[in-house]
Amino acid sequence: MNYANVSILMSVYYKEDARYFKESLESVIQQTMIPRQIVIVRDGNLTKSLDNVLDNFIETYGYLIEISVIQLQQQKGLGIALNFGLQSCKYDLVARMDSDDHAMENRFEKQIKYLGTHPDIKVLGGQIQEFVNQWNQPFRLRNVPTSPISILKFSRYRNPLNHMTVMFDKRFILDVLDGYHDVPGFEDYELWLRVLKADQSALGNLADILVAARVSNLQERRGGLNYIRQNYLARQTFLRNDLITFKDFVVTVTAGILVSLTPSKLRAAIYKYILRKDYME
Repeated sequence: MNYANVSILMSVYYKEDARYFKESLESVIQQTMIPRQIVIVRDGNLTKSLDNVLDNFIETYGYLIEISVIQLQQQKGLGIALNFGLQSCKYDLVARMDSDDHAMENRFEKQIKYLGTHPDIKVLGGQIQEFVNQWNQPFRLRNVPTSPISILKFSRYRNPLNHMTVMFDKRFILDVLDGYHDVPGFEDYELWLRVLKADQSALGNLADILVAARVSNLQERRGGLNYIRQNYLARQTFLRNDLITFKDFVVTVTAGILVSLTPSKLRAAIYKYILRKDYME
């Protein structure tokens, strides 16, 4: 068995699908380099089916990997939940994982090897393939830039990392940046902007596909007044903390309003042909 000194950080809440949660957990175990620890934050009480998946996972794989379960009595939101989980991560390298995605079998091995030869990189992401039903039947990619200057330019308007692919230096994230902040819907994006502000050379992306990401209701989640409000408040936080310029704020808030108010079919086309168009350096 080939192990990696890595802690996996995952948060789960009651609205998740138990089938997807099970697949996500098992993809961690099927790695070419198995992480030594997985930290799972129960963000509030879960459904019985989610609890059963977690209990079965512990019973089946508890001898292979240390499984740390953190219980939050009330749902706190992703940023707060991840900060609680970070405190229980034992290893210097922490890999984020979503509770409904599928990690490619060599994801952790590729990231560990790259970080070992690039000590300046403190946060490393990669590419994703998006799917609806079967992880190995993708219908499109979300490519993000890999060169430092391209990442910086991209970050002004859009998240420069696919958050579910990220592996980072725990001490850098906690000690230098004070962990995740409570920015609903934009917790990871706000953190990466702070990384870039602290050290532009600390953030990188591999050109490899690291995760198959489930996006069955992406357009529905990113439409309507609630998303407009979340986007506005997040960009306001970015501007207040000098993470973006006023021009960036106006452009992204306006674009967010226009896209969110379009009919769902048109919004899906925008994501498919514009926002999910392969990124070229």
